[in-house]
Amino acid sequence: MTDAILAAILGGLLAIVGGFVAAWFQMRITRRTRMNTIIAEKKIKANAEAYQYMKEIERSLVERTDAETLTLIHARDAWMSASRLFLPGSFPDQWEALRITLAWLVGSPMEGPRDPETTHRLRLKALHLTKDALAEVYEDMGIERKEPFSKVEG
Repeated sequence: MTDAILAAILGGLLAIVGGFVAAWFQMRITRRTRMNTIIAEKKIKANAEAYQYMKEIERSLVERTDAETLTLIHARDAWMSASRLFLPGSFPDQWEALRITLAWLVGSPMEGPRDPETTHRLRLKALHLTKDALAEVYEDMGIERKEPFSKVEG
């Protein structure tokens, strides 16, 4: 009789422990799924904003001065810092390279005029960087582009 009571108590304890372990695993899986969902949502939002901002910068490179484009990039630096983890692989590096290129193009007034050939080459490089950044967003989101981005010769 004691063996039956002991077996029942042991069975009950094992059932309780099994229930706790199952609940812990389920909570862990649920938490991980929720985290992945939040990351995916942030990634989609960051990619949408990255696309929008790169299109603005691309238009600005064509329609405005280098200083205005650099100001536009500086206005988005806080966004870049906040979104860096959710952006495609080399997008932050391309953003930084674009910012540096435009900073060189704008320069300081004390440096004097820039070489026109170098200025032209760097503007083409800036456009190339924006095209590459846009392609990176498309690739990261798994979206097929309707028209391929052309490589800018420079």
